[in-house]
Amino acid sequence: MANKFKCSPTCLLVSLTLLLSGCANTGSSLLSSTKPDPRLTSGEQSEFFTSSAAQGCGFGALAGAGLGALAGALAGDGKKALVGAAVGGAAGCAAGMATNYYLDNLKKDYATTADRLQAMDKDISKDTADLAKTTAAMKQVISDNHATLTKISLQKDNAGFDKASANKELAQVDANIKVMKDKIKVMKEKSTAYKVALQGQKTTSEAEKNKLKILNTEYSQLDGQISALETEANGLYSQRQAISLG
Repeated sequence: MANKFKCSPTCLLVSLTLLLSGCANTGSSLLSSTKPDPRLTSGEQSEFFTSSAAQGCGFGALAGAGLGALAGALAGDGKKALVGAAVGGAAGCAAGMATNYYLDNLKKDYATTADRLQAMDKDISKDTADLAKTTAAMKQVISDNHATLTKISLQKDNAGFDKASANKELAQVDANIKVMKDKIKVMKEKSTAYKVALQGQKTTSEAEKNKLKILNTEYSQLDGQISALETEANGLYSQRQAISLG
């Protein structure tokens, strides 16, 4: 006789928790033992641009997982409930990141367009300042990693080359690239949220129209800086991909 799949409410809760954790983490579940450069993760760098994306993903996954689990539960099938939670959660994660979570929060927290524009002004200004700090830290790491990769590329065919040491250096570069790609992904998601929120504003007065125009300019500058940072990180990634120690 085939074993029937049973999943208690606790089982479902644990599964949903793991699902949300996986959704919020853009990296692989098989974490490397090599830690990234502390310049990328210490102090302000550990907080920059993280809360908004995690919130959007978490809420979306929770809603999707709940609906998926509910569908299975209504069918009287624990296995379907668990599978439904996983499928619904994954879809909810994507939907949560793509929907208007920032715009929705603005509408909830501020009753007027003028107040929403003022709130966006503060948020964009803060993120622009934070981005400048993060960009400075990333550029330092990227420059150092370029030098490391160039050194390895020039020395790897020489007699007496220390392959073990080089592999450790490459693992460090890989860890740095992963952190940078994850951060940039979240930056781009936040930038998209700003774009949607700006497009969703209905201005009536001349003052509001002028303010919105200024904010669109500030947003364009922020988005351009993110794109420039992504280009630099991609350059490091391309250089790393060209190196193989066999």
